[in-house]
Amino acid sequence: MSEIGLAFRPTTKILFGRKGDVSMATLFLVNVAIVYFCFGTFDYYIENALFEFCQNAYLFASAGLYFVAARRAGDPVSRLFWLALCMFCMSVLFREMDPRGTDLEFLLEPIFDLRLHYVFLGAIWAALFVLSWSYLRLLFGALWQWIFSLSAVLMLLGIVFYTGGDIAEKSFFSGDYMISEMIEESMELLGTLVIFFSAYTALRRQA
Repeated sequence: MSEIGLAFRPTTKILFGRKGDVSMATLFLVNVAIVYFCFGTFDYYIENALFEFCQNAYLFASAGLYFVAARRAGDPVSRLFWLALCMFCMSVLFREMDPRGTDLEFLLEPIFDLRLHYVFLGAIWAALFVLSWSYLRLLFGALWQWIFSLSAVLMLLGIVFYTGGDIAEKSFFSGDYMISEMIEESMELLGTLVIFFSAYTALRRQA
């Protein structure tokens, strides 16, 4: 089996070279500034406002980068591994999505009310599991290899931030509803951003 994260076709230097790294650093600083300057203005934290829009964008972009990594993988085990990470990001995205108050509410609300998006997601996970069955031992080996990579560290850090947001929602950090919501959305924003960095790092062959 080819080493996970190494069996890629060449990528463009503009996106994944030094300029790409500078762009990621700039993106991080911009998001920290957003959290700092927006905290206290509740309008930014309501459903489908600035913070939730950014979270969904980062999750969608993360899934896209992992999908590209799967397309560029040189062996089926690597391909399935990256696809699993792509599906993880899509699962979190589906959890975050809420069509209420959007222009597509009339179209998507029945689907979300019946949880059909989760049925669709479950069907893809099931198909991925079937395809992975004969490679399970190798996939666990790939997971063990990936755990020690920068991409995995960033993914874990992103999950910690995101989970912290869920904890904040339950008024763990403050008894005030609005403050709890703002802490939740801020932590989830940073969490999804770091997950995006994880996907970027994987595709950049730093994993």
